[in-house]
Amino acid sequence: MRQLTIKVPTGKGAEVKEKARELNGKNISVQEAVTADLVTVYLSNSNVSQFIASIDHLEDAEINLAPRGFITLYPPQGDAPDQVTDVTYRSPIEIFLGGLQSVGSKTGLLVYSVAGAILVWVGLYTGTSYLLVAAMLVAPFAGPAMNAALAAASGKTALLKRSLLRYFMAIGTGVLVAYLLSLFVDQQHATPMMVAVSQVSQLSVLLPLVAGVAGGINLIQSERDSLVSGAAVGMLVAASLAPPTGLIGMALHFGNWQLIRSGVFLLILQLAGIQLSAALVFRYMGKVTVKGVRFADGQENVFRLSLGVSVLVLAGLLYWQFSSQPGLQKSSLNTQITEVMHKALSEMEDVEAIEVNARFTRGTLPDLNPVICELYLYNRNPSRTAEQVKAQVSALLYKRIKEKHFNADPMFSITVLDYEGNKPSLP
Repeated sequence: MRQLTIKVPTGKGAEVKEKARELNGKNISVQEAVTADLVTVYLSNSNVSQFIASIDHLEDAEINLAPRGFITLYPPQGDAPDQVTDVTYRSPIEIFLGGLQSVGSKTGLLVYSVAGAILVWVGLYTGTSYLLVAAMLVAPFAGPAMNAALAAASGKTALLKRSLLRYFMAIGTGVLVAYLLSLFVDQQHATPMMVAVSQVSQLSVLLPLVAGVAGGINLIQSERDSLVSGAAVGMLVAASLAPPTGLIGMALHFGNWQLIRSGVFLLILQLAGIQLSAALVFRYMGKVTVKGVRFADGQENVFRLSLGVSVLVLAGLLYWQFSSQPGLQKSSLNTQITEVMHKALSEMEDVEAIEVNARFTRGTLPDLNPVICELYLYNRNPSRTAEQVKAQVSALLYKRIKEKHFNADPMFSITVLDYEGNKPSLP
């Protein structure tokens, strides 16, 4: 339930009270004064916009909307459990205005962008994963992303431009800070953590789509219906944006264009995916449209254009990703090649796999896409030496990997635990 206090000209309080009753308002009170009537009403979340629309003809009306839940109790007492379980979605006007309130100042945006970028840089440079998590909590990407989606759903061109500007301000600040820090320490090579962040999965498009849906639902849900905190949802959005931002800035310093390409691909993919899914959530679940109360000057073609551009950008990026291997698919191909090796080893007698891993290197050579295959094997056949096992395994796995057309050139590092009688020993 939401509490609304409406100040209207003297004599209009009864009309407002009647409108509230028609929408099942509770605990309605009217205070009559010489200069104005003050009406207090408690309404279900879903009826707030409709109520405000019903009194929109009262030009002098002053409305206070408390953006938090209230528990209203009224007879009969036995219905109290049902009376307090209003978990309907927020009204469109509250969703829209709440999004605007979350914009914040440019100073705060830049300060948090710098702080997040420093944490990302240290995490990527030292290989400290928990610092990347901390950066996701600090990086201020979720607010601009959600406001851009709200602007698209409501058809507000000015708000869309302003939100995108703030979005790219935050990203640009992060890239610049990471670049300057790498310049300061004279970094010349990619760290293992940078390589890991740069490797894109074939299913990377799912992350921004899920982040957009989660962010949109978090804003339209009633606070007592939300099972996930806003900070957690904001972290989900930043998880797809903060590491690539730092990656681009660091790679720019030593000119690794393959890492830069991966970072740019991820950033654009996240922006388009979040914009598409969040705008659809706001539009069709939150009912934020160009016909919304008190912001009806939106344009329908803005929503359609935003939707079309997002779909085209996603389609273009996916075409780019899948047009060649391994390029922007290395993360998934690492897993697929590992699975191929496991399956091939299971067909070999007297050889057991202890640990098997495949990983692409940080770059590709002009005519070579090296993938490092590390294997730790157990040889149960005492008549076969470790070197013989290595030769047989290498030949078999090379053939199987090439058959799958991964466009990868495997390089094997094999360790065999061999038998001496009944006691295993390292060769």
